Amino acid sequence: MKILLAQVSPMFDADKNAQRLLKIVRNNDADLYIFPELYLTGYLIRDEIMSKAIRKDAKIMKKIVKGVGNKTVIFGFPERDDFIYNSAAVIVGGNVHIARKLHLPNFGPFEERLYFREGEEPLVVDSPIGKIGVQICYDIFFPEIAKKQALEGANFIVNISASPITSRNLFEKIIPARAIENTVFFIYVNWAGTMRTMVFWGGSQVHSPRGELIYHAPYFEEKVGIVEINPKEIDVARNFRPTLRDTREFFLLI
Repeated sequence: MKILLAQVSPMFDADKNAQRLLKIVRNNDADLYIFPELYLTGYLIRDEIMSKAIRKDAKIMKKIVKGVGNKTVIFGFPERDDFIYNSAAVIVGGNVHIARKLHLPNFGPFEERLYFREGEEPLVVDSPIGKIGVQICYDIFFPEIAKKQALEGANFIVNISASPITSRNLFEKIIPARAIENTVFFIYVNWAGTMRTMVFWGGSQVHSPRGELIYHAPYFEEKVGIVEINPKEIDVARNFRPTLRDTREFFLLI
């Protein structure tokens, strides 16, 4: 099974970003294609959010859905609904599923509560490779999200991110922990490079269900990487350390 991690540098142009996504998908053979948080517009769009947020059935989304065909693709975008959400589009078999960011950082350089509404429920989606749990950046710091997704059958948990260099140390500690806790493949895809006042560290990575590092993209620079994984590792990990079997669900907060 092949997973493509598109660690790219930001552009504040939705049409160009959509074209680049389609080019990457068309030119590479993979079972799952993943792009960063708010990929479609760029992360730091601030008060332009009202004009740049789009609905899941917008023209540009339809163009992307048509262009990727039956491929499974995940990318971030500002979603317009009754409110504005920091969301991920999860395209599976021509259908668009939506994962909304559950925790919005509003500290240090982050101002997401000024622009977005929090989502309500973690997303798990059926796909040709199995069930995928999708979360967005800061959600990784709340272990109950990944646990709930794993208990709902997710064998792969994807976190799309816009993490600046100041957060790198914390993310790199937590990513393998989430894989081990839930005996899942944990896939992390981040921006790389400078966007306005932030420097994103890249470092996109994949960890096995036993926490082993399978792939690590370079820091700070673009890299479109394709990783081959063996899903049989999930059963092996769960036999050796059955954390899901032994989870006492009343400890979960959600």
